[in-house]
Amino acid sequence: ILPSMIKNKQKRSEIHSKLKQQKKVDKRKKVKARDAAEKRAVELGEEPPARQVPRTIENTREADETVCKPDDEELFAEIETDEFSTVLKGERTPKVLITTCRFHSTRGPDFIKELLQVIPNSEYYKRGTYDLKKIVTYATKKDYTSLIVVHTNRREPDALLIIGLPDGPTAHFKLSKLVLRKDIKGHGNPTS
Repeated sequence: ILPSMIKNKQKRSEIHSKLKQQKKVDKRKKVKARDAAEKRAVELGEEPPARQVPRTIENTREADETVCKPDDEELFAEIETDEFSTVLKGERTPKVLITTCRFHSTRGPDFIKELLQVIPNSEYYKRGTYDLKKIVTYATKKDYTSLIVVHTNRREPDALLIIGLPDGPTAHFKLSKLVLRKDIKGHGNPTS
C-alpha cells in the first residue's frame, strides 16, 4: 500500500515514517554486507569486488575532439610559429602605446593614468587630430607591440580598442559603470 493512498493524515504519516525507517535499515544492511564481502575477499587473498562508480555528468560525457591535450605535438608546433611566441617566451618585451579618441573627456585622462600605472612598459601619446592609421604606423615604426585606444562618449570612457601590432588582432571591449581608484572609499596607493 502506498502512503499516498491513505486518507487519514495521522495514519499516513506513521506509515510513511515506518517505510522511511525500513529503507534506512535496508541500506545499512546492504553497506555492511558489501564491506563484509570486501573484507572476506582480502582475507582469502582474492581480488575484492569492484566498487561501483556513480554516474555523473563528467564520466558520462562524450570525449570532445576539439579540446587540446597537453602532450599534443601539433599544438607545440603552432605555439612556436605564433606571432606572439617571442613575447610569450620572454625574448621580446611588450611595449604598449595608449592614446585616446579624437575628443577625449574629463575622466579619460584619469583613466589613462591608471592604465599607465597598471600596464608595464606603457606610454601615453596625445592623439590630437591624427588618424588612427597614422598612429598605428608610428607605433609600428617605434617597435610597439600593442596599441590601446580609449574611446569616450558623453564625457565618460566607454570602450577600449586593443590592437596587436603590426598585423593584428584587434579587440573591442565595452566599458560600463567605470569606477576609478580615487572614487573607491578607503582606496590605497599603488606601489612599484
